[in-house]
Amino acid sequence: MNVFSAIPIELFSILASPNKMVYSDALFVLYDAFAENFNIPRETLFTMLRNRLENALVYVSFEDEGIDEEEAQDLSGKARFLIRKLKEKGWIDIERDNDFLEYIIIPDYSIRIIELLKSIADGERSSGFSYVYDTYSSLKLANEDENAGAYEKMMALSSARDKTEAMSKSLKRVNHNINGYVQKLIDNDNINEILSVHYDDFYQKIIQEHIQPLKIKDSIPKYKNPICKILDAWLVSEDIIEAMARAAAAEYRCGSHEEYRHRIISSIFYIKESYETIESEYLGKIDEKVRKYTRATTKKIEYLTNTDRTVQGNLVYLLNAIAVSKDDDLTCEFETVFDLYRQEYLSENSLYHSKRAQRRVKQDPVLIDEPDNEIGAAVKEEFNGIINSPYSDLKVAEYMERMFGDSPVVFTDDMDIQDDHAYILSLLAVLHGNDKGTFYKPEFMGGSINQGKYNVPKIRFEREGGR
Repeated sequence: MNVFSAIPIELFSILASPNKMVYSDALFVLYDAFAENFNIPRETLFTMLRNRLENALVYVSFEDEGIDEEEAQDLSGKARFLIRKLKEKGWIDIERDNDFLEYIIIPDYSIRIIELLKSIADGERSSGFSYVYDTYSSLKLANEDENAGAYEKMMALSSARDKTEAMSKSLKRVNHNINGYVQKLIDNDNINEILSVHYDDFYQKIIQEHIQPLKIKDSIPKYKNPICKILDAWLVSEDIIEAMARAAAAEYRCGSHEEYRHRIISSIFYIKESYETIESEYLGKIDEKVRKYTRATTKKIEYLTNTDRTVQGNLVYLLNAIAVSKDDDLTCEFETVFDLYRQEYLSENSLYHSKRAQRRVKQDPVLIDEPDNEIGAAVKEEFNGIINSPYSDLKVAEYMERMFGDSPVVFTDDMDIQDDHAYILSLLAVLHGNDKGTFYKPEFMGGSINQGKYNVPKIRFEREGGR
């Protein structure tokens, strides 16, 4: 979709004109009029523009923008020209009421754009950061409230997805914003400004506002499992899914039952997958960027603190460089400009050279003869027992590789469990399913099945990455 099919083509032209500062202030005055009045009489906006922009309108010239000669003579004429210009470019419209008074009408796109510009100009911080807790509380209430039906569950799921998407977008903005702070650090050589940016800006807007809440107050580890548990319970209940799909179809009436059913299931999987990966894919990478930025800030402050940037400091640096230089021609060039000469003396460092580090050369490993004693033998025996255990992590991984074969998914129905050895391996596979580094994830389907003489729960194992 083309953006200019929704807004006028020349809407932003006033913000690219030589008088863009006056026009941007006029838009903020327009927004204040919108906030203070239910209906905005044209005379009210005219008065606000003339009074609030008085200093700017005195010196501004609209000669190249089509202002009438009479309007250009005083503040009132320039204020009337601003209103006419805003209407001409599409920021406002004007309607005449039954009482023949003119009222300002602000289109929806104008309000939204001005709000965005105002928030950027004011540097507004987000109010609150409760994406995770809001998601948990809405799902918990819909799941446990006896009076909550399919409609409440459907709305809670929709709200949870919106909150999860908002959290993801917020962390992506944080990731990109850190690069801006790094560039400011590179361009800035003032220690006080660097400290101010780091503590008053970076620490408050990045650390306190976004990162700390997700680890302490609005903790992902704290609420992740309860959120996924509720979603799993809904996912395995065919009755709940069907009821939510019917409620969505009755509420929105713009799609088929199957479309809403697919949307509900995809929303559940989206939320679950987001909470499974957001710590490693988002917070982990952001933490690494924060550490690098903090180290760079510390090193630059140390450098600027220990370096004399005055004229005297530069002369000292220059003289020290000449003193240690072995280039006699360079010294001779300075002697033609300054009355300088080289002075040498003996010191405690004059009679020896500092040892230079040598590059280590890779050698053949040295064999160490271990004493053959009872303790060493016992340790070896225990170690070999762990390595060769039929139920080690390696054996469990090999067992699951055999069960998967070339398939990305395997169910307990498909697993051949005919003896105690296979039964124990299947139990260990479930226990290790959520360990870090495991190549598969288990998902309980509800119910149980008989595998030979063993009764095992219905479980779906999915290989990470779909393969």
